[in-house]
Amino acid sequence: MKLTERLRPVLLRWDRFLAVAALALPFVAAMIAGFAWMIEHGWLIEFIVASISLGGLVAAIRLIRIWLRSKGAEDTPRPDQLHARIDPSWSEREITAFKAAQGFIAEKTSAALPWADLQPIAQEVVERVAAASGKGERGVLDFTVPEALLLIDRVAVRLRSDIRDKVPFSDSISVGTLLWLWDRRDVAMKVKKHGWNAWRVIRAVKSLPTAILREIEGVIAEGHSSFVTSEGTAILQALLLEEVAAAAVELYSGRLKFSDSELLDLGLASSELDRARLAASDMPLRVAVAGQISAGKSSLINALMGSDLAEVDVIPTTDEARTYPTEFDGVETMLLDMPGLDGSAKLASKVAAELARADLIIWTVRANRPAREIDRATIAELRALVSGDPRRRMPPVVVAISCVDALLSVWPVPEGHLDDQAMERVTEVVTAVQSDIADARVTANTIPVVLTEPDWNVDRLRARIESLLGPALDTQRNRLRIEGKTTGVLKETSRAGRGLRGALTAFGRKYTHANDASEDDAQP
Repeated sequence: MKLTERLRPVLLRWDRFLAVAALALPFVAAMIAGFAWMIEHGWLIEFIVASISLGGLVAAIRLIRIWLRSKGAEDTPRPDQLHARIDPSWSEREITAFKAAQGFIAEKTSAALPWADLQPIAQEVVERVAAASGKGERGVLDFTVPEALLLIDRVAVRLRSDIRDKVPFSDSISVGTLLWLWDRRDVAMKVKKHGWNAWRVIRAVKSLPTAILREIEGVIAEGHSSFVTSEGTAILQALLLEEVAAAAVELYSGRLKFSDSELLDLGLASSELDRARLAASDMPLRVAVAGQISAGKSSLINALMGSDLAEVDVIPTTDEARTYPTEFDGVETMLLDMPGLDGSAKLASKVAAELARADLIIWTVRANRPAREIDRATIAELRALVSGDPRRRMPPVVVAISCVDALLSVWPVPEGHLDDQAMERVTEVVTAVQSDIADARVTANTIPVVLTEPDWNVDRLRARIESLLGPALDTQRNRLRIEGKTTGVLKETSRAGRGLRGALTAFGRKYTHANDASEDDAQP
């Protein structure tokens, strides 16, 4: 190619050439004049020595920066505030599993890792959490589709909250604007680069010594910035892996089975079932009143409610569980009047099975009825039933000893204050009941009461029930999670039936719409 042909494209862009020449001409002239001035005054050698010294200083600073970065990566402590949150509801074993995973993550992320290496490390984190949680037999991906969707939902909600709190203008910048900026990121980087270079030139023209100092400062800052970026990457990777560990703890603890709203739906469905059966209730709190025939269960319910809704008679009046709505300390409650025990093994098993689904139990015993083997045997059957499933929680129990007035020589006493003889008699009865039932955990909350007018000690019984509302609510949550597990052929068949009915309904609507459209087309 001839020289003229090579120069032609350059000459055609004469406007750009003139712009570059106009910018470069002052600097070229200044350089020539500067060299001439240094030669005239004999400073050229000093200038060359100073330039070489400055280059050596910059090279030394770069070497020091590399050494500091390699040393600081091992010595710099991690910020304590950048860790995944520990849920207060986790058990001690779950917290221990998470902290063990944290130690493993800290060891692996002591320095920034290639992002491609995070996947096998995350898999090992999940396996370690599973082993520490006693769920080592579950695989890394051994969870259901609803559990995976719930996990995604929880992470998305937490990410949304963090963005709203910590990212400025996140509520005003649209996704379209972000995509537009991302598509033009190369242009933005070029503008930044050329703008910075132009500023360096202007700074050198204004003051050469200041410009040299700023360049040295920039070299040092560049090294620290690179170090901070590497350390920040390692911290971010550790945080991501800790979130994986937290999600694994949630998965293996069973908390990803249902969200809070789904648990509420389960409770409402069970509550509707209770109202239909007049038997059991999930939400509100389910408090069962049990005991032998004519032990005073219905009278106790009336005393606690302050009304006479429960039927009271000398003959057995409760052959099925009856439900009475009330509340304790602002907590909505269903009092369940259970069938009276008569010594029948079949009825005792039925009552024990119903009590296993209660959130709190009030066991009523007559003070003047020494035959308490039926109570002991039924409570023992209940204990065995609950203990047979390690997932289940034993409901808290309050033992109410009724008809205490029948053992006292004088009743009522003024203002309900018992004398020493009466108090000794009541203490003997309480000790006898505790010995006959022979379950210290059940009889730990034993309250003697009088349920006829004027009643006695009912306020103390109510206070004891209210003090156990916390454990009762924990028992309810435990029961809801167990009852909500989607297992069993019947439940799976019902689910498949609902899906099939939905598909047939959609097909029917589509078929009807198609027929209507064809009839409209057929009309002249």
